[in-house]
Amino acid sequence: MAIDSDRRRMIFDQVRAKAMSRGMPIDNNPKFLAWVDLWISGEYEMSDLRSRYNDLVTCRTRRSKSVNGVDDELPQDTDPDAD
Repeated sequence: MAIDSDRRRMIFDQVRAKAMSRGMPIDNNPKFLAWVDLWISGEYEMSDLRSRYNDLVTCRTRRSKSVNGVDDELPQDTDPDAD
């Protein structure tokens, strides 16, 4: 059973509201929110959204380590800012 965009928007809004009420807001990164919009429109599956978000978090962690003096090279094929 396919989920239409109105239902996907409602799901995201409910998840976001619940997270906010628990003091754990959803990431507001513009790239992530653009990917959410692609999921809502049906262009992405949830697995695509999850994979891209995981790449974004991994990249952030590596950049943070690099800034803090840990020399950890970023993978060449994983650039969440490339989309």
